[in-house]
Amino acid sequence: MQKFSKNHPILHIILKNTFTLFNLVNLILALMVAFVGSFKNMLFIFIAIANTLISIINEIRAYKIVQKMRLVSEQKPTVIRDGKSIQIPSEEIKKGDIVVLSLGDQILYDSIMEEGTLEVNESFITGEQDSIEKHQGDELISGSFVVAGTAKAKVLKVGEENSITKLEKAAHHLKTADSKLFTLMNKIVKYISYTLIPVGALLLWSRFRTESETATAVTSTVAALINMIPEGLILLTSSVLALATIRLSKRKVLVQDLYSIETLARVDTICLDKTGTLTSGNMVVQDFILPNGDSFEKVKASPTPAEKSLLRALGAILSTQMAENATTSALKKAMPKNANFGEIEGIVDVIPFSSERKCSGFRTKKEEYLMGAIEFITDDKEVIKKVKSYAGDYRVIGVVKVAVGATSPAEHKDLARAARSVSEGHAAPTATFLGCIRLKDEIRKNAPEIIKYFYDNDIAPKVISGDDLETVKKIAATVGIKDLRGIDLSTEKKPNYENLVKNYSIFTRVKPEQKKSLIEAFKKAGGTVAMTGDGVNDILAMKEADCSIAIGEGSDAARRSAKLVLLDSDFDRVPSIIDEGRQSINNLERSTSLFLAKTVYATTLAVIFVLAPLSYPFSPIEMSLLSFACIGFPGLALALEHNTARIKDKFIYNIKHYSVPTGIAVAISMVVLSIVAEINNFDRSKLTTLSAIIVFTIDFFLIYKISRPLNLFRAILMALILAIFLGALFIPATQELFEFTLAW
Repeated sequence: MQKFSKNHPILHIILKNTFTLFNLVNLILALMVAFVGSFKNMLFIFIAIANTLISIINEIRAYKIVQKMRLVSEQKPTVIRDGKSIQIPSEEIKKGDIVVLSLGDQILYDSIMEEGTLEVNESFITGEQDSIEKHQGDELISGSFVVAGTAKAKVLKVGEENSITKLEKAAHHLKTADSKLFTLMNKIVKYISYTLIPVGALLLWSRFRTESETATAVTSTVAALINMIPEGLILLTSSVLALATIRLSKRKVLVQDLYSIETLARVDTICLDKTGTLTSGNMVVQDFILPNGDSFEKVKASPTPAEKSLLRALGAILSTQMAENATTSALKKAMPKNANFGEIEGIVDVIPFSSERKCSGFRTKKEEYLMGAIEFITDDKEVIKKVKSYAGDYRVIGVVKVAVGATSPAEHKDLARAARSVSEGHAAPTATFLGCIRLKDEIRKNAPEIIKYFYDNDIAPKVISGDDLETVKKIAATVGIKDLRGIDLSTEKKPNYENLVKNYSIFTRVKPEQKKSLIEAFKKAGGTVAMTGDGVNDILAMKEADCSIAIGEGSDAARRSAKLVLLDSDFDRVPSIIDEGRQSINNLERSTSLFLAKTVYATTLAVIFVLAPLSYPFSPIEMSLLSFACIGFPGLALALEHNTARIKDKFIYNIKHYSVPTGIAVAISMVVLSIVAEINNFDRSKLTTLSAIIVFTIDFFLIYKISRPLNLFRAILMALILAIFLGALFIPATQELFEFTLAW
């Protein structure tokens, strides 16, 4: 099942499920049977219609639930209309609207910068990973996202005029199913499709040569071709995944790509972003530390000169940052509201926070004040060593003042020249260390249980974070991560990611493009990789991962990029998603045996009866009964059974060990029966009755084999299957309907 189309999605679902190759074949076969007047043998067309309706209803139901959840969870853009700032749903934005953009926002419409400065990532559109600065008059491309800054932009295009809409429409036709199960099924369907028409034509020619009556020739040909079509398997798979989506919605999980349910069920490596995943994202300031090592927990009304210097710089930096995150919120709460420690005058440029720089700040004509990861704002090794020693269980934010010389704003185009030079290992030697702040990051209460679940289910947890190595390692140890081998990527000039993923499980001071490179390396190593995240720094990696999971409280761009969204931001939902996927895939792999066994013997018999002048042993109405009793009904029941065992990819195994042997057994039995019927001159009713009994017996044994070990549910299922067939065989009314005879 493809992603739901944005244009007329319900109509798309109806058309997609209605106009299928197999439905077309069913219609042609039904018309053939109607042409010869054997109307009761058209029962199979009603089963096909019922299957199609069930699939449509389940998909539409799932779609409506997903859309409703999206509307509830979607952050509403801020728009300025008539001089007032209002928040409205994104679909209500019109051309000419002024939209306010800030860190973490996805740009939804092609726009032009009106005011402010942004740094945006356009990698989804252009493929370029580097952030691009946008100033007044610059164009913003829909689909990109804001990595730093705050600005106002005028909407130029909406709807299908948007760049991202055009790209999505072009990509829609190229989209392939990210599903091992669907890929295998589609291959089988393709091969059957190639053989259906020529085999059908030859079989019809053969039946006219063998049978004395036209009706018998046509109905026996139709019966053979119906058996070759495993149409219920595709419809069953779509329905099972749609029902899984509905069940997950009750757990506050938004499924934006149905294939992600299967993918997550197969995951063997999960990359966890520390903040918002292992921790709640709620931070509290522990204390402030001065350059001499002295610390204080609360800001005093009359601070010392050293305290005043730190607080003055910190307050000024916080006042310039328009976009707020967990760190700035915690720092603002720790600063007294009425305190005035002297404002810094002459600010000419603001350095907005970005995950690339790992710092923020501002610039005057002579100085830059920076706040962030200490190794990214100074190259003083003694200061870096001292600040790192304060980490322990805390996150440490440093504050420095950098002398940059007098430069006019017109000459200073790069808003973060000093910050970027430091991140590349070229920090100015004139940086003055003003102090640091230690923050406590709250660990999620259920994190240890979730990590244990991963280990118990052969899923290797890896931690990827922008924080300090020692801090992350201690949090990782607290939540139960066993492999604590870690590396600070800021120390790696030319990292070999393929070697890194083999030797480490914890990666810190990681930049956004490095997160993506790590995901690529894990995939190259043969892993099926999931990535969790909540911010714009996670988006590139989430797009690269096989399955991406966003925290509901995270950035708008992260939620839009993810395949699964935890709406209540409860990471405890992840095991339930994995279990849901395992139940769907394990049961579907088991149910395939029933569908494909019929395809195997039907195809084999079709070829044999093209060559052999024997009476074909089935009629369409009897095959409709057998298809329901031995395939459709048990297949659906088994597909919905609770089953969270680890996925073992038994699709091919089931074909080899169940479907093929069963199909061959039926084919041999039917050939022998047809020969015996020819020798003993059985009438048509006796032949089809015996064939139905033999096929049911073999199929019933197959159901027993794939249901072992029997439990109460499976035992009741088998009893019902037996009752359905025996009722059809012995009840007079059904005997007449299905042309059964017991007068032997």
